[in-house]
Amino acid sequence: MRLAFGVLGPFVASVDDHPADLGGPRQRKVLACLVAARGRIVSVERLMEQVWDDRMPPTQATLFGYVAGLRRALEPGRAARTPARILVREGPGYALRAPAASVDAERFTALVVQGDRAASAADFGTAATTLDEALGLWRGPAYADFVDADFAVAEIARLDALHAAAREQRLAVALANGDHQRVLGDLEALVVDQPLRERGWELLALALYRAGRQGDALAVLRRAREQLIAEIGVDPGPQLRRMEAAVLRQDACLELPRTSPGRPPVLAPPRRNIPTPLSSFVGRQVDLETVGRALAEHRLVTVIGAGGVGKTRLVLEHCRGRADPDGPWLVELASLRDPAEVARAVSDVLSLPGIATSGQLAQRLADRAAVLVVDNAEHLIPGVAELARTVLGGCPGLRLLVTSRQPLGVPGEAVLELAPLPLAEAVELLVNRINTANLAQWAGEPDPALTTQVCRDLDGLPLAIELAAAQCRTLSLREIAFQLDDRLGLLTTGIAGDQDRHATVRNAIEWSYQLLTHTEQALFRQLCVFDGGFDLDAVRQVGGGPELPEPVPALLGLVRKSLVIADTAAVPRRYRMLELVREYATALLVGAEQAQALTRHRRWLVGLVETGEQRLPTADGAAWLRRLGAERDNIRAALTSALAAGEDLTAARICGALAWFWYRTGQIAEGQRWGGRTLAALDARRTGATETSTGAGESAEWVLARARLLMAIGGCAYLSGDHAGSVAAFGEATRLCARVGARHPHTTAAIYLASVTAIGGDVAGALSLADEAVRLADLVGEPWAQAEALTVRSQLSRACGDLARARDELTRANALARSCGHQWAVLSSGWMDGKVSTDLGEPDRALRTLAELARDVDPEQDPPSWLALAHSLAGALGRTGRADTGAVLLGAVEALGKSIGYHPEQMDPHDGPANTSAVAAALDPEAYQAGLARGRELTWSGLADLVADVR
Repeated sequence: MRLAFGVLGPFVASVDDHPADLGGPRQRKVLACLVAARGRIVSVERLMEQVWDDRMPPTQATLFGYVAGLRRALEPGRAARTPARILVREGPGYALRAPAASVDAERFTALVVQGDRAASAADFGTAATTLDEALGLWRGPAYADFVDADFAVAEIARLDALHAAAREQRLAVALANGDHQRVLGDLEALVVDQPLRERGWELLALALYRAGRQGDALAVLRRAREQLIAEIGVDPGPQLRRMEAAVLRQDACLELPRTSPGRPPVLAPPRRNIPTPLSSFVGRQVDLETVGRALAEHRLVTVIGAGGVGKTRLVLEHCRGRADPDGPWLVELASLRDPAEVARAVSDVLSLPGIATSGQLAQRLADRAAVLVVDNAEHLIPGVAELARTVLGGCPGLRLLVTSRQPLGVPGEAVLELAPLPLAEAVELLVNRINTANLAQWAGEPDPALTTQVCRDLDGLPLAIELAAAQCRTLSLREIAFQLDDRLGLLTTGIAGDQDRHATVRNAIEWSYQLLTHTEQALFRQLCVFDGGFDLDAVRQVGGGPELPEPVPALLGLVRKSLVIADTAAVPRRYRMLELVREYATALLVGAEQAQALTRHRRWLVGLVETGEQRLPTADGAAWLRRLGAERDNIRAALTSALAAGEDLTAARICGALAWFWYRTGQIAEGQRWGGRTLAALDARRTGATETSTGAGESAEWVLARARLLMAIGGCAYLSGDHAGSVAAFGEATRLCARVGARHPHTTAAIYLASVTAIGGDVAGALSLADEAVRLADLVGEPWAQAEALTVRSQLSRACGDLARARDELTRANALARSCGHQWAVLSSGWMDGKVSTDLGEPDRALRTLAELARDVDPEQDPPSWLALAHSLAGALGRTGRADTGAVLLGAVEALGKSIGYHPEQMDPHDGPANTSAVAAALDPEAYQAGLARGRELTWSGLADLVADVR
């Protein structure tokens, strides 16, 4: 029986190519909700909430009737009283058990990823065919019948963004094929349809340039700038700016390559993360020089001053002029609330997983020479002071540049107190920002007397001046001066203290707030529930209420008025409030409006992380690792508000959905902290120790939530080296899933229980557990689960000496992982297959397997795992008479691994030393050391080129 579900347009389903009768709107909505869940169990209570929205749902009997009707439609030949196989009752609710490929959205996603990979490999013919097939699946807007349904919002956002990216990539492929004349009309349509996506403008300008129309290309780039400024008040991002500069100088890089470009270079992990400014830097030359001298003479420099005085902008401007080989690195602390999280924030920026303390961080950074910029430290002084003492004490090559409203109080700290701008520089800043905001507003220079009055009223504080200048689109300078004088005059005390300056900034924000429309004011208040920024889709879901029917236009108004900052380098574009502005908004959001906004924020976050959980083991899993990583601050905010509101089940859903993300990214401390707090809340609810939680005691939904939470806790316990705790957590999760009949979570728990049991040394116990995991994975029929289960079983087969069985299991695991795009399982099963070949005395096969895998796996998506693969490949070269190349690989892995905190012997303690020995034993010491030295000089692209040449 062939099932097919169509969500890329009006919702449809078919059985053996015949349309299925899905019944009325609500019955169809039940099925659509289960399709969107992608095999995840949806509890009866949640299903009724989703289908009946906020209206009072009927009895559960109505839902059961809808399910019965759908079962008849989807399994027309099923005999009465036989178990359903497609729409099944499982655990606390229902799940749809259909192959992923039966849903057009899943086929679309896989095809887009395949097309992108083909384009990256310069296989433009395959890329064009694949992307055409993907785009041909669209029949209209995704989930067109359910655009306002909560269950579909996150999936619609994902699919719309992927569709827009696929259109852009298809046109980029056409340009690469030399079809610039043919696609000009399509590109014009694209920028009309998606005017805020900058890549469309970039491609249109490139097509015009290649068509010999340089003037038109520049005109298009001007149109893009004007539209972005008019719509959202921001200049184009770095890609469009680079395109404009290249067109002006007629750069050869814009020409169509005459020969195939071959494999694109591998980009090294970034060596700095200082953002590109959206506006010019005005004044402060003396302060810039002072910061430079201070940091040259001292290893800890703290720039202090009132809020809004320009501390961050000054230190970032200094950093942009530095040419350090490592850094500077910006660590933003504004969204953190706990001093214990400071070390974790630094490790996230430096891509060093598994760091929880300053001591651990110092060990990993001991041989690095870099500048760390720690921004907004005033609310986390104990944590930042501990970081400074520990890291600077153990890392002689590091320097810290801190911004704060007060010193850290650490010995050796050099303190620079930043004053407001001198009057002349303040006037220069105001005039610059006025002319930037509205180039046509002023016939000449603004009235010097008025600009001087405004800058004096604002105490020369840059943030207050920026806010005032943003109003010039709607107010004249005289009106701005009059309103500021009226509102701020009472603040002048004659004392130039921080409190007065802070009050000046606060009142400038209040004045800007009063000039907003009612809808802009409503969104301004509600945006404070976000931590660490947000994108347009988040605003659409979190902004709401009777005063705010359309959040996005209100957001764009806030950007134009400088109350929200746009990050033009991020894709998709992200927005944030400055911390002072957010503090003001937080004070305004109270009562029912606050409760409703926090509820919407939690609902949005749950949808996001549960979607991410489903996407991680698929073809677009790497993109979702990055997507979830961008929302870490919002994840913490949602967990905080859920536990504060007594919504422990919501917190458990979030933690459970993040289990694989925390594991893959090494977020040990994060997972343990939030997992532990949430587990305590759930247990208190069970024992009745708290009266703040909602819902019944040990319902099936509660049991499943606890099981999934324990899986998250178990993964973090394993990463921390607590094997006993990991076995206990996965063991209880397995029992709880079995108790409520939740087959999919049961399978996942069983896989990981077998794995950690084996690692703990209980091979006999792990064997039976692994066999059960394989049985469960076959039962649920999910390729990613089958691949993981077989990989775990193969490790035990290898440990028991049954190498033939191990090879068979790995062959099947690798094929299953490739079929669903589960790249992590592709890598792990292929890597293990190389080890088994070595054990069997087949080093040539090991070499072929590892070399092919290294060419297929993208090193940019998972550098540590790719380096582990390269290290194993070096061992295979040593065993096949090519130890000279193996030594170069070992040297490169050592040097590049050190830059990201990766060490082969730690990640692969059994086989890593054997690989090193195989190379060293095949060479004389001088040749071995020479090879290592050559390898240490390689870049990431150099290593990738070397690996690509291994056959």
